[in-house]
This record gives sequence, structure tokens and C-alpha cells, in this order.
Amino acid sequence: MGKKWRSDAERHAFFLSKGVDKAVREHNMIEPGDRILVGVSGGKDSMSLLRLLIYRLKQSPIKYELVAAHVNGDARGVHLDLPETFVKWLEDEGVEFHIQDSILTPDEALPMNCERCSRNRRRTLFEIAEQYNCNKLALGHHLEDFAHTALMNLFQHGRLESMAFRRDYFGGKFGVIRPLAYIRENDLVRFARVCEFPIVQADCPMAAISKRQSSRDLMQHVSKDFRQANANIVRATCGKGLSPD
Repeated sequence: MGKKWRSDAERHAFFLSKGVDKAVREHNMIEPGDRILVGVSGGKDSMSLLRLLIYRLKQSPIKYELVAAHVNGDARGVHLDLPETFVKWLEDEGVEFHIQDSILTPDEALPMNCERCSRNRRRTLFEIAEQYNCNKLALGHHLEDFAHTALMNLFQHGRLESMAFRRDYFGGKFGVIRPLAYIRENDLVRFARVCEFPIVQADCPMAAISKRQSSRDLMQHVSKDFRQANANIVRATCGKGLSPD
């Protein structure tokens, strides 16, 4: 007799968690006693990551703690208004959460380019992790994000390299993990839809002209003819973890 689902959202969480479990297991992302800060931007990927880690925690024999954090700001600077629906969603997820403006230097030129903005947001997340005694930082990069990063590195630096599934920083003080590494973006789109996440619509003026957007556009075109293109690029950069559908 098949498993009974209380909701379509629970059914999706069950199957997506298999991909999360695979990434966590193969790359030793989560260990007993971890206190994990989950970066939640307000987009579908990071909201899915938090929901799936909460779901996984309820099923896992390995116990860990979750803390959610939203870094407020984009290329224009900080002090941006957050939708009340998003803040309410964070409250309702049932985990400790914190909202903090991105840390900027006093002479930061605005608008920032994507690299500067990303660096400042990462620095802010590390500061939050230290403040709230978290030893891991979880980010919501999915399979296609890994492929897009590999392409950017190839075009800019002549190296087919992508992000690390897990990487330690500051002598092992913090570990950065990406549990959605084996999850495809289309699956996250469906999950966000059935979960009715109150997605925060990004209106950063730099988004449409970023190098990442150019890589994304290219891969969308290539994938029409080569369905496994994203997975094959990621496989070429790491050599494990992915198998054809």
C-alpha cells in the first residue's frame, strides 16, 4: 500500500529530500550537533532549502539545529522594505530567525556590481553565524547554479570550475554547504508553487545585466537540444554524484 500524504507539499518534500540526503551524505555536509545558519533571500530556492532542511530534521537520526537569516539589501544598498508576508512566513516556519542589513563599508560605491554585493552578503552571513554560534552556513544553490558558475569561470578564467559542495573557512570555524546541489530548478519551482511560498520579487537593477544571467540564458538555449547539459557540466567539474535521468 502506498504512502499516505497529508498534502501535495509533503509529497514533494519527501521526494526532494532524497536528493538533499544524497548531497549531504556524499559530501559530509551535516554532522551531529551542527548549528546551521540557512541563508533565506526570499526567493524560491532559499525558501525551499529552509523548508526541506526542517522536513529532513524531523526524519533524520542525526540531530542538528537550524537558524534562518535574511540579509537585507541589494546593489542599491540597504534599508529596503521587506514584505510582511515574507516576515510572517519566517515566523511560521518555527525556527529561530534573524534579519540584518548587509554590512557595507562607509565608502561603498552604489550601485554595487554583483561580485561586490555577493561578497558583502556573504560577509554579513558569516557575522550572523558567529553572533548566533552557528558552525555551518547553508546556501540554496541548485544544480543549474553550479553549471552557470562553471560556465562563467570557463569564459572568464579559462577553468571549468564550479562552487564547492562543501568548503570550510577560517581554519574550519565555519563550513559552507549547498544541500540543493543535486536538485533541478524546475523541481524547486514546482515545490514553491505547491507550498505557496510568498516569494519576494527581486527588483535589483543589476540582475538583468549580470554575468550569471548571461550564463543562465545560454544554458536555457543549449538545454533545448541537450537535456542533460547542466548535469553533464556539473559532472565534469566534480566527477561524482550525478547520474542520467
